[in-house]
Amino acid sequence: MIGLASFQVQVSSFLATYQGADIRLEWKISDESGVSSYEISRKKDSDAAYGRLSEIPASNQGTYVWVDDNLYKDGDAMENISYRLTANTSAGPKYFYTNIQHSPTAVQRSWGSIKSMFR
Repeated sequence: MIGLASFQVQVSSFLATYQGADIRLEWKISDESGVSSYEISRKKDSDAAYGRLSEIPASNQGTYVWVDDNLYKDGDAMENISYRLTANTSAGPKYFYTNIQHSPTAVQRSWGSIKSMFR
């Protein structure tokens, strides 16, 4: 008889907050057994689908932080931003979501454009 492993990723929080002109994502994992990596994706109200931003390897550290420093390069008007955290496990992906209101100032839009020119 072959046993199937069932992975129950336990995310105790997934938050998006402003960090200056950037968005700071922080998630806390109470159980990440079987997780190989995490993917961060973003979707604005004006987007048709989520766009993948980054992949972070699982390290069993419990708390993860990732900064979205690319948000203002195309600084649109006020929009809701939704972030999706995907926990990749051998049993398949598990999804978690958080939202934040996006209302860039002219300075933030300019700074985002300048930063994107030097990447």
